[in-house]
Amino acid sequence: MDGHARAAAALRAAFGRLQPQGSDAWNFLAAFTHLGDRYGPYQPGASGLSELLDAPDRTQRGRAGRRGRMARRKGGHDRETPDQEQTELEQAMAQVVEAFRFLSARVRTLEERLARQDRPVDGPSWLIPAEELGQWVDPVVAHIVSTTPGGEVLHGDCGEGLLLSALHQAGVTALGVEPRGSLALRALERGQSVTINEVAEEVADRPPASLGGLVLSGAVDRLPLHALIALLSHSRRALTLGAPIVVVTTERSATEARWGTAALDLIDGRPLHAQTWQVLLERAGFVDVAPLRGKADGDARFAVSASTPT
Repeated sequence: MDGHARAAAALRAAFGRLQPQGSDAWNFLAAFTHLGDRYGPYQPGASGLSELLDAPDRTQRGRAGRRGRMARRKGGHDRETPDQEQTELEQAMAQVVEAFRFLSARVRTLEERLARQDRPVDGPSWLIPAEELGQWVDPVVAHIVSTTPGGEVLHGDCGEGLLLSALHQAGVTALGVEPRGSLALRALERGQSVTINEVAEEVADRPPASLGGLVLSGAVDRLPLHALIALLSHSRRALTLGAPIVVVTTERSATEARWGTAALDLIDGRPLHAQTWQVLLERAGFVDVAPLRGKADGDARFAVSASTPT
């Protein structure tokens, strides 16, 4: 045996002495990798385990194997290695047990970590007063009408549906999403098509390229960052080529006055700055990202527009 082979053998022996080692994830993957490499269905002929399992007398073989090993031990052959003492089936089951042991440890770690985390408040929309787009309605309608390639335009949170009404008057098919049931009912009474739901869930369920435009307001102020990133990703998929997206959000400095103490304490999300929205929209795959003109005095909101590539 040359020096390289001796070094490799010594390294394998050291790893064997140190087992289990590394993280639970490392050991779990190592055990299943061993199972797959030696007994996996993609390794035909590498193991006789399947033939052993299919054999009608496998029970007797296993018992005979155990009796034989016991007899060999009584006869003084107790220096056999573990591989010689175990049948191939027993070796495989040992790896299965090891894999599930480390899987159990990983699950326990995750459970303990989750137990220490705060639970988000369900339906945080009721903690924040609803606010219609008001003076932003006309600029948003003008932008949507001039840029949409056609198709349904979705607005969430739509409130009482003022933007929906303006879009309909401009000849655009508009749908609304509103999580507050009382506001959604008022929009429905006005003849608008509104779904009582969170806009993040509604957009995620939309078929690809099924929207001709999307307006986001309200929800974008209270969603945490990871949820906003997911929302933009789903929006990019749901919008057809060349379709516009408009984000109308609150200046962060105005949050404390509008939200109140309970909302500030309980809601994870906070409104993002305009520059941050531009970065997120570009990273989500949108183009032509720019501020939307139309900000009025006394309105603590701004808007950012973008579109899907053509």
